[in-house]
This record gives sequence, structure tokens and C-alpha cells, in this order.
Amino acid sequence: MANTQSLKRRIKSAKNIKQITKAMEMVAASKMRRAQSQALSSRAYARKLENTLATIAAKTNASQHPLLAPNSSGKDIIVLFSTDKSLAGSLNSNLFRGLTDYLKTNDLGLSQPEFIIVGQKARQYVFMNDYQLDADFSGVSDPVSFQAAVPIAHHLIKEYLSGNYRSVTLVYMDFVSTLVQRFRAMPLLPLANNWTNLIESLAEAVAIGSTAQYLFEPSASEILDWLIPYYIEMIIYQTLLETRASEHSARMVAMKNASDSATDIIADLTLSYNKQRQAKITNELLDNTTAALVVD
Repeated sequence: MANTQSLKRRIKSAKNIKQITKAMEMVAASKMRRAQSQALSSRAYARKLENTLATIAAKTNASQHPLLAPNSSGKDIIVLFSTDKSLAGSLNSNLFRGLTDYLKTNDLGLSQPEFIIVGQKARQYVFMNDYQLDADFSGVSDPVSFQAAVPIAHHLIKEYLSGNYRSVTLVYMDFVSTLVQRFRAMPLLPLANNWTNLIESLAEAVAIGSTAQYLFEPSASEILDWLIPYYIEMIIYQTLLETRASEHSARMVAMKNASDSATDIIADLTLSYNKQRQAKITNELLDNTTAALVVD
């Protein structure tokens, strides 16, 4: 009897868990569609902005801009983007595993890397590994707004121009599809490191046969002074969107898997419960039959 009651309690608990995971799956699916739409719609704009800046750099002496010129001293900073909440499947585990491999294969010139974090899980990773924390920008609102990227970008620009940072690398989970999110480490500053190949290809195209003429007003350097900081803000914003789309996608898949597992557990427990109940009924019938035969 006690075993049957225990099965009933376990079935009830599994059903309650399934209700919770199903509700979380529906909420994550709703947020996922919005986050995916934001991330995918802004990609084309970010790429076009990068090509525009690279075109200007190819037509001017872009190496004179301080955000394009490398710093010989300062910190090598990693901006680590993670989730604030748990229950996102293996998303954060894959992020931190990829970061660990990245740190092993890339010599940053430091015995201990320094981090700027965006996300509570990134904070836990940094403190758990005794890394240095330079700044914390966790608590980004949902849905992500462009204003969330502005203070991060301004901090990076200010510290790089002052010579405190030698390089800045963005580390996050890039959204590929609902089922696939990939680790990515993207160098951000100095910008010349990102644009070298693009600038060379554009300059080569211009030299081969392009007859396009560009007139910069008021001047190319003044345009770069405004456009480059805006580009950095846009890259940070796009990274936040990719991270949030990856988070909601991973959480929806994780909650769906949890709901499916709860369904399987309920089915197995119900089968065991029915078997024990049937065995009990059979034993009672046998006892009654045996008693009747003895009386006769």
C-alpha cells in the first residue's frame, strides 16, 4: 500500500513539474520570436554600416584615427556576454567551455585575463576562476534596447582612447538557429584588426577599375569621429541581441525537453502504478477464492 501511495505522489509531482516547464516553454517561445526578429533584422544594417566605414577608411588615411590605431600598452579586455538567469540548457556551459579553450589557444600577454561582464552567469564564471573584473554591465532589460549598449560602448571607447586598454574582444554565443548557438570571440578594438582584409579588398577594387568619386563633407576625419563610435555602439547592441536570441531559444528547447521527459516519467510511473494496483486486486481475488474453497 505504501509503495502505491509513493507512486501516486511521484506521479502528482511529475505532473506539477510538467505544468511549470510547459508554461516556461510557452513564455520562452514568445520571447524567442521577438528576440530572433530583432537580431535577424538588425544584422543587415550592422553589416552595411561596417562596409560603409571600411569604404571611407579605404578612401582616406584611416590609420590616423585613434580608434583604428593600435595601443602599445594597456590591458587586454574580454567583454563576456552571458545570461542573467538559469534554465537555458547547455548555453552557458558551452560559452564558458569555448572561452576556456580560447584562452588556452590565444596568448593575450597576461597571466590572468581581465573581464567586463554582461550577465550574472558571467559574473559567477569570473569569480569562480579568480579572474580580474574590470566592469559589470549586467541587468540588461528584456526586450533589449539600443540604449543598453551605449554605456558599454562609451566605457570601452573612453578606456581605449586613454590608453588603459590595449585590445578589446567580445565573447558571446552567436545565434544561428533555434537549435544551434555557436561560441564566438570577435576582436573589437582596435578596429583596424577587423577591417584589414575588407579595406584591402575595397582598395584593390578601387585600383582595378572603380571610377566612383567620393566627396566628404565636412571631412572624412570628422565623419569617422562620429561614425566610428556609433558603429561600436551598434556592434555592442547587435551582440546583446544575438545573446538574448540565443538565450530564449536555448531556454525554450530546454523547457520542451523537460516537458517531454516529464511526460515519459508520468507514463512510466502510471504503468508501474497500474501494475501494482492490478497485482493487489488479483491477490485479493485469490485470497477470497481460497477462503471460499476452505469454507466449502
